[in-house]
Amino acid sequence: MKLKGALVAVTVALAGCASTAPHYYSLQAIEDSPPAAPVQGAYAISVQPVVIPQQVARPQVVVRMAPGSEVVPLASALWVGPLEDQIRLSLAAELTRRLGVLDVGSARIDNNLPVWQIYVDVQRFDAVYGQQVQQEIVWRMVPQGIPGKPAPRVCAAQAALPVQQGMGALVEGHRQALAGIAQAMTRALETGAKKGRGALNDGVAALPDGVHFRGCTG
Repeated sequence: MKLKGALVAVTVALAGCASTAPHYYSLQAIEDSPPAAPVQGAYAISVQPVVIPQQVARPQVVVRMAPGSEVVPLASALWVGPLEDQIRLSLAAELTRRLGVLDVGSARIDNNLPVWQIYVDVQRFDAVYGQQVQQEIVWRMVPQGIPGKPAPRVCAAQAALPVQQGMGALVEGHRQALAGIAQAMTRALETGAKKGRGALNDGVAALPDGVHFRGCTG
């Protein structure tokens, strides 16, 4: 009975989404947050265009119908811009705020500027309406002119966070998951010049509940 009730609730919610005017959602935080750290200038980051799963590469917010594997794009719940751009902007904003550095994006990089190039592969970006969001992200950090000549690294993290009913809650869950994974990315970048996998694993021990660092290799 409990499962039946949950399915009815999801169906009603999705029907409501289909019958109303479009609403637009952003993954960029707009609530009050601590001031950004002063730009240190020792290096910059370059968050490259993000790769996302094909099933969510669309204007609509996509949700999964629990408990099956069916996914549904919601006609009246739209991303304010391409999802891959939303994810890149969200991660870049979190990284620059935490590290106190500039994100130069895909701009031409001065050869004299030390830069960490970051390539992000979103392998999972799921949402079960009114229950949970799940993300799995792999990223590659490639140093250019970084002192100490650290080696490139490939790292991974995942997040599974509970969410309440409502599209606002679902999008906020995705936003919080990205912020938690960005925290893991921050720690990995901060310790990127250290040798050995263990040093990186130790550096990301204290993460928000539901966010797990899977380690680095390279």
